[in-house]
Amino acid sequence: MKICMVFYDMQEIGGLEEYAVTLASSLQQKGNPVSALVAMWAPPDNQYVRRLRDAGVRVVQWPKWVSYPASHWPTKVRFATSLTWVCGPLVFALAVADVLVRRKAWSQSRDSARNWLRGQLLNRVVGPDRRQTLARGLLRWWRVRWHPDVLHVQGYTSNLLFVLDWADTVGLPVVYEEHQTPDPQFNWWQDFPRSINKASLVVAVSKKSADALREVCKVQRPIVVRHPLLADPLRTGWRRDPRATDADGLDVTTVARLGVTKGLTYLLDAIVHVKATHPSTRFRVYGDGESRQELLDHADRLGLDGAAIFVGPFTTRDELARIMATTDIFVMSSVLEGQPLGLVEAMAYGCPIVATAVGGIPELIQERVNGMLCAPRDPECLARGISALLDDAELRERLGRAARRTYEGGPYQPEALSEHFISLYGRVLNSSR
Repeated sequence: MKICMVFYDMQEIGGLEEYAVTLASSLQQKGNPVSALVAMWAPPDNQYVRRLRDAGVRVVQWPKWVSYPASHWPTKVRFATSLTWVCGPLVFALAVADVLVRRKAWSQSRDSARNWLRGQLLNRVVGPDRRQTLARGLLRWWRVRWHPDVLHVQGYTSNLLFVLDWADTVGLPVVYEEHQTPDPQFNWWQDFPRSINKASLVVAVSKKSADALREVCKVQRPIVVRHPLLADPLRTGWRRDPRATDADGLDVTTVARLGVTKGLTYLLDAIVHVKATHPSTRFRVYGDGESRQELLDHADRLGLDGAAIFVGPFTTRDELARIMATTDIFVMSSVLEGQPLGLVEAMAYGCPIVATAVGGIPELIQERVNGMLCAPRDPECLARGISALLDDAELRERLGRAARRTYEGGPYQPEALSEHFISLYGRVLNSSR
């Protein structure tokens, strides 16, 4: 059975990528050929691209010189600027006409003509997003070249719905996996009802996500809830570093993409409260994203050292292991989640956890049993939870051990989940036949 996993892009750090790459590698090891088709170009040094190739998974994408003009805005601007210079005679003619009609100075008319032409090129020729067109072409080519039996679409909001439309026209079975919990307060899922029921099977990351897919996205196809996937770090020889037992100089860690759903502005507000009573506590957020500058500005307004907090992404699993070895408390401040792999990682590493009760998180964490829960958008609750753990070494130890036991008792290993998906693929193929 040949499985083609479809990705929109490959972030430098991401729970979706970590989960899907681990699953693809496990499927490949079990003798099921897997390829990974990426709609947007990912550099060869991307940690997930490297891991896929090391596992024998073929990574399929357009070369950078094709993908960037279609999807990368700075490249589009440079390309439009170059075309404007190539069209020098047209700029000259437009400038002459402007001088004659409007009686403006030559330099003003020339600049005006150049800017107008550049704007037209951006709006009509270079600027329109052609990622979907390129991805459809890549899918058509790979279907002929490799003959996949089934597509496994790793979706996040509506960015890959077009793959369902394309697969429906060619009769190719599709397993669609949504990695977020649909929420009506965001318009990211408004296009779902038009396309989602063209999938053969829909996979949800939590029970709450499955309910939301039915209610918000109007999914009528069968929905399967899957467990998070993470190889046991202790099997690689990882061990926690000996840490201090008091509240001085402890490390509070967050691993998250810097986006609006991660609630990091509320985490910054909570840090102010914690620092008032525990000034030597170190906070580190590992990740990158479109909200980075906004978060740095917010930290500056609060009197915090944003550069020391937002230290950038990790790029290898070994680097993550070193981070978690020195983590005393793990915090997740999200306002919207599916089933966050970062939380399962914290459990696997035996970290005491403070997290918001959103998405599938309450399906993993029970208050004061294997972690601490807070309402979303409540920095004071986050601060109380963090402070309680800073002040109580015994509580940190107890919750960390309980989190690890929860991981050990759950079906989170790649072998179990890959067998589960092999059976799902077989079910989909039999149904399509």
